[in-house]
Amino acid sequence: MPAAPTSSPVHTVPRGRACARVTPGEKGSKCRPRDTRLPAVARGLAVLFALSACTGAPAPAREAGDAPARRIVSQTILADEVLWALGPAAQARVVGVSSLADDPRYSGVAGVWPPAVPRRALTSEGLLALEPDLAIIASFTSPEVRELLSSHGVRLLEFTRFTGFADYRAHVRRLAAVVEDPAAGERLLSDLDARLARLAARRPAASLAAVSWADGHAAAGGTSFDDVAEVAGLSNMAKEKGLEGHVPVALELMVSWDPPVIVTGCPAPEPDDPACRAAEAAVAALPGVRATAAARDGRIVAVPGRALASTGEGMARAAEILQDRLLAERP
Repeated sequence: MPAAPTSSPVHTVPRGRACARVTPGEKGSKCRPRDTRLPAVARGLAVLFALSACTGAPAPAREAGDAPARRIVSQTILADEVLWALGPAAQARVVGVSSLADDPRYSGVAGVWPPAVPRRALTSEGLLALEPDLAIIASFTSPEVRELLSSHGVRLLEFTRFTGFADYRAHVRRLAAVVEDPAAGERLLSDLDARLARLAARRPAASLAAVSWADGHAAAGGTSFDDVAEVAGLSNMAKEKGLEGHVPVALELMVSWDPPVIVTGCPAPEPDDPACRAAEAAVAALPGVRATAAARDGRIVAVPGRALASTGEGMARAAEILQDRLLAERP
């Protein structure tokens, strides 16, 4: 993922310029910057998506932080989701979840955790007040918060990789270990396997190339979208161009690729929400996009941000949404 939006450097891409015609008698140029940005919410989804797909050192099968815990505070959306899905025994050990747990744009458990479970932002004072014995953090957690939590005897379980289904499996098993319920973790993964098998059975014979793009960034190889595209029966165009990770791709460059499918995020819980149609229209209205194969064939597809930016179960949901949409449009 995800992981929550934080203040993180975001690559910027030079934007083109559009010039108004100068009428006789007027002096100077009326050139002005041409705005190729998506709406603010879509840009927020792009940041979240980039954070969600950060790579890191391979996580070992088990770490010191995986010892059983009784008072767990989650500081990632992924842990919020998995701890709930593991069932009542795991939920009883949770004393706090992330501040974005109830945000339906990003979280798959919005409104699910009882109000009595505190929602905490990533501030050391708020977390320490919950008296946790384990804090679940991510690779982008600040060194200051890590140091203060550790100095007060709080063990840290850190998620360092968010690149697809293999990492999700590892995260589920680690969380199942700390709540002492490995069987619950395997049940979750068995459900995932069943969904992936259904996706595989419906894969189209011919694979379309897709680009996941928002506000000047594309998801290339080594990202969660790369796994999502594969299981949906698509190829990742940015990866085919030799790109890796979440990388700046100017609008003009993306248009020059002439992608058959353009995937973008939308700030809605479900794909039939009007906000998703609005996101598709916003992409289609960007300079040059209407000339692409994706626009001509009606294959600009908006996927709810909590699925597209997910590093958990939402990845399977994103693949299902993409496959359903493309199969429905097949003659």
